[in-house]
Amino acid sequence: MLSVMGSRTIQWTLLVSAVLAGIPASAGTVELYSNAGTGTNSVTGSNAAVIVSPVWAPGGPGYGWVSYNAGTGCNTFNPLTGRCTAGPENPPGATEGGPPTATFYQTFTVTDASDTGTLNVWADDTASVWLDTGTVTSGTGTGGTEEFALNWDPGSNCSAAPISCLAGENAVIPLDLTAGTYTLVINAYQYVGGSPFGIMYDGVLTGSTGTVPEPASYLLMGLGLAGIGTLMRRKRA
Repeated sequence: MLSVMGSRTIQWTLLVSAVLAGIPASAGTVELYSNAGTGTNSVTGSNAAVIVSPVWAPGGPGYGWVSYNAGTGCNTFNPLTGRCTAGPENPPGATEGGPPTATFYQTFTVTDASDTGTLNVWADDTASVWLDTGTVTSGTGTGGTEEFALNWDPGSNCSAAPISCLAGENAVIPLDLTAGTYTLVINAYQYVGGSPFGIMYDGVLTGSTGTVPEPASYLLMGLGLAGIGTLMRRKRA
């Protein structure tokens, strides 16, 4: 038979548990960084780091330039011309309205009720950015939404405006996503055949509201608070 003290201990434990059941879980973060081995592509499947061109925007902590093949970057730089010398792995040029030189994918999951943040994307020579619902391995998938349109306007090194390869010419894409699985899809295009090719992106999404409690959790929390109030009044009496 339980003592009065033991009974009250159990009551307090149950009531506190009821309150905690209604408290949202702590928010998490989702990181979207381009680096070797992260994500996939439509050509070889595995992303590789590339040697960057001197004009490309520099990489940052945890992210850098990638492509479908390590040899598509700036393999040999000619200081007399200020350009990278064409190599056997540099891809042929694409055409406006035609298929991309390569498509890059990274699938991620948002577990919070809402995650917000900013995604930055660079490309040589340019790219369009899509966000698809679910896991995507080819094409633009199902339920795709274009987040940043293709800019077919060649400049001296890459696109004349975002999405470009130059510092400050990246696409800045705000994202506000609810819980679910998504795939970042980057369709990258090469203007001129035989020149460096690659993409770079980084972004962090942070949970803004945490996990939304179920209606039953709200009920438990309300009952718990009411019960704690009753016990406190009895203790004072």
